[in-house]
Amino acid sequence: MSILITGGRVVTPNGVQFADVLTEGESIRAVLPPGEGRLVAPEAQVIDATGRIVIPGGVDPHVHLMVGFMGVRSVYDFGSGGIAALRGGTTAVVDFALQRRGGSILKGLSHRRGQADANVTVDYGLHVIVTDVNAQTLAELPALRAAGVTTLKVYTVYEEDGLKLTDGALYALMEAAAQNDLSVVLHAENADIVERLRAEAVAAGHEHPRYHALTRPKIVEIEAVSRAITFSRATGCGVHILHLVAAEAIDLVARARAEGVKITAETCTHYLALTEEALEREDGYNYILSPPLRDQANQDALFRGLAQGGLSLVASDEVSYSAEAKRKGLPSFTTVANGTTGIEFRLPVLWTRSVDQGRLSLMRFVELFSTLPAQIFGFENKGIIAPGYDADLVLVDPVTRHTITPASDYGNIGYNPYSGQELTGFATATILRGKLVVEDGVFLGHEGQGRFVMRASPRRPG
Repeated sequence: MSILITGGRVVTPNGVQFADVLTEGESIRAVLPPGEGRLVAPEAQVIDATGRIVIPGGVDPHVHLMVGFMGVRSVYDFGSGGIAALRGGTTAVVDFALQRRGGSILKGLSHRRGQADANVTVDYGLHVIVTDVNAQTLAELPALRAAGVTTLKVYTVYEEDGLKLTDGALYALMEAAAQNDLSVVLHAENADIVERLRAEAVAAGHEHPRYHALTRPKIVEIEAVSRAITFSRATGCGVHILHLVAAEAIDLVARARAEGVKITAETCTHYLALTEEALEREDGYNYILSPPLRDQANQDALFRGLAQGGLSLVASDEVSYSAEAKRKGLPSFTTVANGTTGIEFRLPVLWTRSVDQGRLSLMRFVELFSTLPAQIFGFENKGIIAPGYDADLVLVDPVTRHTITPASDYGNIGYNPYSGQELTGFATATILRGKLVVEDGVFLGHEGQGRFVMRASPRRPG
């Protein structure tokens, strides 16, 4: 079956142009001058994109679906979370498999694929969270690479949850990873500083959400990023910094990459649309994230980093804890589950805050939303509108505006971090490997339509 998208402005590697996009099976067959598609494929299903921008399907390399943490569980599983992603113009994600301490990383991968494959609705890959570096762990790395996993997730915090790696273990892992064509994706915070400041706050009786940010000052992130750069330089292991927020760390990453260090970094949509003032709201506990929200000046620096290349992509760091689950941790900031939902709103939030407000070009938007995440995380056939690539395509309405409410989410989450914000740039149609799977917010596909993707080695920006 073929689909012909006609009448829209298409974002290709060569620029933005009015064009017809013709698919055949699961791939893009051709990008043609306007009107030629009907001549080439008169039998194709026609989708009228008049007034729309046609972009490659989004790639979100940092999501947590079907996850439990700090005593609560997410609303989204791989089926419902994938639908939310597709509604938001994302056609591929990277989630996480967990190595339990004392256990096998390959067993963790097998378990996670067992949870996902039967009902996943979006194409996906997996990072493996390494919690225990020992002889068995390191011996399993070649088999892990052969299984299509190219990235190892490391936490430098959360010892109480059995996730933190010590510096010695991290260094040993990075040495072995470099030898096996694997990279590290890093939650970069200095645990010792966090734990000391948090203990002092608790001893003083401080429970308000603002103390989550106050006990995680910028130096927590800056130091951990500096350490990651040093380890990467010494071992040759590639590193991707997750959810970077501290503005000063952007320059560290940019300078290191200019010196030849294999490092990239992302920020997340919530850091581009919210500031630390959200922690002062009546429901401020909903905005407890790690690293925490920062001030407006820091947010402005994130946009500069996106424009100038110090930051290479924007992820959602999706974790769909419900409003009830977030409240469960009260009264103390120390026991509220960290994280927020956002997989569905990565597109309109980033579009509104960048393209619509003139901060980024349309071409740079597509790089950050689709192309660079695909390249950095080894999705060889995604992220670009060109012949031979997967027919993952999104029609974006650049005009219509909607005010966000908790009811805007797919599923019963009960709150939306962007409630009250007026956004534009919503997906009106999403095509996954040549099939129309979402139209005007309605899911037309089926559970299990997603596919595990064997990921290649990263292509990092210069």
